[in-house]
Amino acid sequence: MDRLSALIAARSGRGLARARRVLGGPAWLGVVAAVVIGCDAQPAAAPASRTDRAKVSTGQAVSTAAFCDVHAGEAQAAAFHWPALAAGSTAPGAPTTWRWVNVWATWCKPCIEEMPRLAAWRAKLAAAGKHVELIFVSVDDNDADVDAFRKAHPDAPPSIRVAGAAQRAAWLRTFGLDDGAIPIQLFVSPSDRLRCARAGGIRDKDYGVVETLLGE
Repeated sequence: MDRLSALIAARSGRGLARARRVLGGPAWLGVVAAVVIGCDAQPAAAPASRTDRAKVSTGQAVSTAAFCDVHAGEAQAAAFHWPALAAGSTAPGAPTTWRWVNVWATWCKPCIEEMPRLAAWRAKLAAAGKHVELIFVSVDDNDADVDAFRKAHPDAPPSIRVAGAAQRAAWLRTFGLDDGAIPIQLFVSPSDRLRCARAGGIRDKDYGVVETLLGE
């Protein structure tokens, strides 16, 4: 084995070991090992997003269908609903505009890294006439973890929290998503339909496709 292969094998081994510790079993590993390895790395070293890969392979701007793991027109899109929430968390009412739901956790570095970007994009989109409500949903196991994070990051946006792992998994399955890979982006139309679901982070180059999605 040459030095490059040995390095790749070593990094992969560490990533899979962390996946087993964080996710609690082998059932998730086939779906999310690569994502968890990315969470363990610094944001600058994260792998290219699906948007970037598509641009390299096609030489064209990415379509919303390529950006989303689940994508549907208004008539075909599933009705959106909230998961069972932890005590003290209240589900938002019916949307009056587009709604961007970000599923995150305090231990997920890419989740934390993208929060300011999403907030800045909300303001930028509003300035372009495309208003969107941004809602954060934590999948942390308890309120203590979220409270500790808030004390360390007082500027962090408000968030509701899913009641538990079983409720989270059942919720995501109704939208055709595998449980485990975070952050997750859910784009809900003003008529409360899930138009796009993406398991993965948002990078600077993704702004254009998000803007297009909100105009569909």
